[in-house]
Amino acid sequence: MSWDLYLRPDEIISEIRKRYPTEKVIGPPSRPIAPRVTFANEYLYGVLIYIYGEGVKGQYLRHGYFDREGQRYWSIEYGWVSLYGRLEDGTKIPLVMLGVPTRFVFDYKPRDFRGFILEEIPIGYLECMERQMINVDRVMRGEDPVLIIDKYDLLRGDGGPVPSEFIDRIKEQQELIETLQKTLWEYEKVINDYKTNIAVLQARVAKLQELVTGYENRLVKLATEVTGIQQELIRLREEIVVRGTEAEALEEARRRLRDLADELTEVTKDVADWITQLNRTLKFRKAEMESEKK
Repeated sequence: MSWDLYLRPDEIISEIRKRYPTEKVIGPPSRPIAPRVTFANEYLYGVLIYIYGEGVKGQYLRHGYFDREGQRYWSIEYGWVSLYGRLEDGTKIPLVMLGVPTRFVFDYKPRDFRGFILEEIPIGYLECMERQMINVDRVMRGEDPVLIIDKYDLLRGDGGPVPSEFIDRIKEQQELIETLQKTLWEYEKVINDYKTNIAVLQARVAKLQELVTGYENRLVKLATEVTGIQQELIRLREEIVVRGTEAEALEEARRRLRDLADELTEVTKDVADWITQLNRTLKFRKAEMESEKK
């Protein structure tokens, strides 16, 4: 059997893109926050987790589920769990370490302890497909004290288990693929952020276009009103010219009437003087005639 494990990074990226197109990449799910007191299965808590090809990672603390491309994944929080018994004088006796009872369990009776202390130190998370958990059913039944995870599918090959000399190489390739997958998730997140920004900008552009259309309509309306005002100004200007001409003609007629009135006044004055003189003459003649009659 030949093993060609020396793949170039560009070949790996090409294969990943074929299987996970950029537009279809699903980012890592948000990790569920499991309760810290109640657990899904009492036999799982504190069980050692052994990843084939890596070794012991820690002890099981809690987990959550999520689905990705039709596969069910476990998101497991692991760490270290220790159980101590506290004596009357305050001394702490280790009772369970790494999920295994110590010899002190047999040296002390439960009534010898004043209380018990559960020490839990979270370390990190790991993700794996449910099918990669070799003996999860036996562990959940309390039959196995160690949970074995074949994270890199080293035990499930079609040709049987992977030879030990290739385990490290396969592990490196798998870690490289996971790193590239996480990079793709980051790219997908950036793309989604860009899409969100584009959607926001498109909404702003649509709003601005709506405002521009409204302003254009108002501008057309104002231009129509301005044109009407200009026409009205032209009409008023022409009317002012006509009124000015009429006013000039009226002023000329008024001047002539005033001159004629002045002339008539002088004539009237002359006539009045002549009438006065005539009256005097008539009175004088009448007086003479009366004197002659006497």
